[in-house]
Amino acid sequence: MHGHPRALLLALAGLALWLGAPPAAHAQSSGTGIDLQFGSELDPAGLWARQCDRAGMTWLAGDAKRTPTGHSYGCVPAPYGLDTGSENIWHGGGIFSLGYLHLNGDETNAQWRRFSSWEDGFVLAADFRWVRRDQGRYAEFRANRIGADSQYYRGVFGQAGKFRVQAFVRSQPNVLSGNARSIWDGVGSRHLTLKDGLTVNGSTSAQVSQVSAAQPLETLKVVRDKQGLGIEYLLTRQWVATFNASHESREGARPFGGPFFFNFPFPDNGGIYEIPRPVDDSTVNVNAGLRFVGKDWRMQFSYSGSFFRNAYTGFDYEIPLSTWAVVPGVVTPQIPLGQFSYEPDNDYHHVSATLSRRTRWQGDFSVKAAFGTSRQSDRLLPPTNCQGQIGIPIPGFLYDCADWNTTASLSQQKADLAFNTQRLDLRWVLQPGNNLSWQNTAKFHRQDYSGTYWAYNPLTGQYGYIAENGAQGSVVPGEMGVWGPGPNASVPTRVRNLPLDKEIWEAATALTWRPNSKNTLGAGFTFTRTERTHREFATTRDNVLDLSWTNRAIDWLNVRANYSFLDRSGNDYQYNPYEFTFSMDLPGYVTPPGGNAAHTIAHLRKYDVGEREQHKLSVMATAALPRQMTLSGTIRGNWNDYDARVGRQKLDTLGTSVQWEWQPAAGKVAGAWYGYDESELGFANANDVAITADPNLGGPTYPDSGRWSTNDKQRNHYAGANWSQSIGRARLDASWNWTYTRGMTRYDFASADALAYPQLVASATGAYPPMIYRSNALSLSLSIPINQRVGLRLFNTYERARLSDWHYLGFDQTRVYDHRVYTDGGPMDYGVNMFGAMVEVRL
Repeated sequence: MHGHPRALLLALAGLALWLGAPPAAHAQSSGTGIDLQFGSELDPAGLWARQCDRAGMTWLAGDAKRTPTGHSYGCVPAPYGLDTGSENIWHGGGIFSLGYLHLNGDETNAQWRRFSSWEDGFVLAADFRWVRRDQGRYAEFRANRIGADSQYYRGVFGQAGKFRVQAFVRSQPNVLSGNARSIWDGVGSRHLTLKDGLTVNGSTSAQVSQVSAAQPLETLKVVRDKQGLGIEYLLTRQWVATFNASHESREGARPFGGPFFFNFPFPDNGGIYEIPRPVDDSTVNVNAGLRFVGKDWRMQFSYSGSFFRNAYTGFDYEIPLSTWAVVPGVVTPQIPLGQFSYEPDNDYHHVSATLSRRTRWQGDFSVKAAFGTSRQSDRLLPPTNCQGQIGIPIPGFLYDCADWNTTASLSQQKADLAFNTQRLDLRWVLQPGNNLSWQNTAKFHRQDYSGTYWAYNPLTGQYGYIAENGAQGSVVPGEMGVWGPGPNASVPTRVRNLPLDKEIWEAATALTWRPNSKNTLGAGFTFTRTERTHREFATTRDNVLDLSWTNRAIDWLNVRANYSFLDRSGNDYQYNPYEFTFSMDLPGYVTPPGGNAAHTIAHLRKYDVGEREQHKLSVMATAALPRQMTLSGTIRGNWNDYDARVGRQKLDTLGTSVQWEWQPAAGKVAGAWYGYDESELGFANANDVAITADPNLGGPTYPDSGRWSTNDKQRNHYAGANWSQSIGRARLDASWNWTYTRGMTRYDFASADALAYPQLVASATGAYPPMIYRSNALSLSLSIPINQRVGLRLFNTYERARLSDWHYLGFDQTRVYDHRVYTDGGPMDYGVNMFGAMVEVRL
């Protein structure tokens, strides 16, 4: 890292010691919390039982209110109907609902059930509130349950101006496949064993296909269960303390790529297995803070901690198919298991302190310092779990598993790695005049990797790792992933971790000016210098110009426009800054004749650090029309040029939307909307047709005949309408939503050299089949009051979708292609109708 003097930042921080300050108002409670939104698929807003208040936002005037930009405010929940009698006792009210859901159609479809896991059965909802006015105390309870995997319960207790306590329990499913066919038993466990009819390393592709097709369809999902507690306590009028804690666990299984060496160059060899990966982990989050609000000064101190744990260190799965070496006349030992380790357990700590002071010119100056660390000290797994021997029985390429299947083969027993962050932010906002404000910021951010892990085996004196649990080195000599003296002296393999330290220096200034009551102009400039270790660009410089304009020349029309321009540049581009992590950097490495094989194309540009020009534009208009109607529209665009011959070349997006709203009276709402957006991604690369040391485009490794490019275009249309109307004492709510998405991937290539399967050049059409998603959803709800306390709510939702994804073509016939075995069947069409009836009782 190149160091920079920090005198400027320290001098700016010292301004807070002498800047004079005018009187200031007390700040309000912060937004710190453990969860900011509670709801479910049946109750997204967490207000299932609440009706709209016919009085609207205020009883002072009957007119509907609008936001400063002209939009009408949404539904104001009706009061709980609390008794307004004596103030020295508790009074309460609320609604309890109990009902039943019935589904028919393709209700097991994963797209339909994605975050809800809809099922036939009872549902409930509750919304209660109690208050005691003389003490300012209150209590709330909300609940919504549509199934064991989709529910929430939340309770709040507090005293106005003194304290607030919140606790909740929540479950949410993530359904990832509704048509999985697993060839393994033990789905959800850490040991997956083959179904009856299959033999480890002894089955044929036809047998695997037959067993796969015979399996019943099953659902793969991961359920998140979360519990939390939050406390906010006013110690004094100026000091507030907060504490929040939550525990979240995930359990289930999901489709996961389990490679066992690539299959396409070697028919009837290797293997690619999509497995139902077991998921069983948990995270504890803790937040604590102390806040001071004074006349001139404000301070805030906070701590955040996160502690992630996996129930197991890894999982394995039995392999039905066999592998063979490309060396003629030898028989390789078979590998019965594939193995994966889980994400390592880690602890995260973050502390920050903020100091703010009012200054002259109605200003506010603040300094924020923060420090964080994330540590991994989990015990490591052995490089392999094989028994006997692995590899190819020729000199130097056959390995004894006993030298690699215990932790004695590791250079260290734990990871002992850390990621540390430091941050210093300065902010000074001034208002020299009533029509002018000036904002200045300076930021420093540092990220450091701590610890070095060497993939070294003290039992053998070799470096590297066992690739694909030994499968790769059992097919091709020298590809076990191990380097050492002798036949492996020229093997390139990763031998140590890659630290990616980074420093960010940023300075920004922005002015907002109101030349008159109808117009507001804004302009800002931000400069960011980023220094990275071991990346293609050691230093990048971002220059960003922001312009904005707000116009209210017409009383009923609000127009806002924003434009941003980014220019990113860097120093000399290094296409391979990672060589020091490979065996080529070790003493004793023998460079093969002709040099080491090229790592990648020298002209490739990594889009996250490479040079880029970006233009962003958005225009928004809102018209407040007569009869409480609102019409709004938006046009937005984002255009990116990456100046790359190879790699990402462009990413452009364009979108527009229009929305009409009408609220003629409380309890009567109508609306309609339409939106369109499109995106285009351009990418180019070249296939390697030879193994040489030349990394240049057009050379023997990456000749022009191997060049190819793709162009992805996505088009999205979405529309909808809603209507809410009182019919006597009853209420009708209706909504319709429509989505149409079409994605097209076109490709071009110079010759058959660019293709993984050159023999298919005659059938290449230049485009893949379009990916299409169409859906229509219609929902109706009718609330009928039976008497003052009891009501009946009937609702029905019908949704129909048509999906076409060429990645899964043919999966309805088989999911086994040579040694490639798939579990998930992909997205499927569906049509589902859901009917529900709820009895609501007001208490």
